[in-house]
Amino acid sequence: MAKIKKISYSDILHVKKLISVVLSDNVMSYRRLFFLSVPVTYIQNFIYDVRLRLFPETYVVSDNFKNLKGVITVKPQYGNPYKWQIKRLFFAKNAYEEGKQLIEYIIAKFGARAVDTFYVSIDDNQTELIDLFVKGCGFRYCSSESLWMVSNLNFISDNIDESLFRPFKNSDNKNSADLFNDTLITHYKYSLSKDKNEFNDTFIQGFNSETVFKYVMEDKDSHNFKAFIEIKTIDNKNYFLDTVIPPQNIELLNVILSYAVKKISKRNKNFKLYIKNRKYLQTGEALENFFRENRFEQLQNNAILVRDFFKCIKEENNSFNNAIVFSGFEI
Repeated sequence: MAKIKKISYSDILHVKKLISVVLSDNVMSYRRLFFLSVPVTYIQNFIYDVRLRLFPETYVVSDNFKNLKGVITVKPQYGNPYKWQIKRLFFAKNAYEEGKQLIEYIIAKFGARAVDTFYVSIDDNQTELIDLFVKGCGFRYCSSESLWMVSNLNFISDNIDESLFRPFKNSDNKNSADLFNDTLITHYKYSLSKDKNEFNDTFIQGFNSETVFKYVMEDKDSHNFKAFIEIKTIDNKNYFLDTVIPPQNIELLNVILSYAVKKISKRNKNFKLYIKNRKYLQTGEALENFFRENRFEQLQNNAILVRDFFKCIKEENNSFNNAIVFSGFEI
């Protein structure tokens, strides 16, 4: 019988060895995780309320001979403690069942604490891993996101009115959430919509390896939002751009991207820029066409898999009771 527990200091060398065998590039990305996840483990062990669990949590699974067979890291969505993402999953060769048990353990543990949505983003080339989540653990395919590298900056417009943009404030969270949710394709809204608090700036910046800059494009007269922009970097060299543009403003895409590039250039002239395209937004096709026309390079396409819990609506007939029903649904 496999044993699952939270990661401890004594597990670190075993986990690093496992990860180096599975995928050597991920060893360094876990270094910060160990310094954060292990100390926080002892604090969060005493916290039952899921709303107070703010940091990534890592669990390991071992066989009867105490050989480490797998490791999983999960993280609550900032601003929405009832939505959790599976950030990392590694398991040893021929340890399919142990990987499945890790996923099911996480869902059972936090599902019992009112978490109603679990999601994971997986490279669509990893078909075996996708099958593990879908066929083995009850997740369902929702949509996809693609990551592009901005291979050239020929699209840049020099004559843009920068006064149309301003830095994001936490008081903008509702308008930003409304902009995102209104831009969602209708049948994704139940699972992929965002709460306004998910747009707030994090107050735990010291524990976050990312530097984040957020801006909004605002109509001068009506003060309605025309776009939301988020720029992230972990090293001041590689920058990741995410923007939400409603379909009626898609003609502003060139201006929005030009503004983002100018803001990055003020920090570092020699940078690499990557941009995400969310296929579940109404502008997904238009963005992809723009990227191809400007010869951006598509690096990755990720499948978004989700597992949701649903509450049945109480029937007027008293012979029916409220129930919690699981069905594979999205973010």
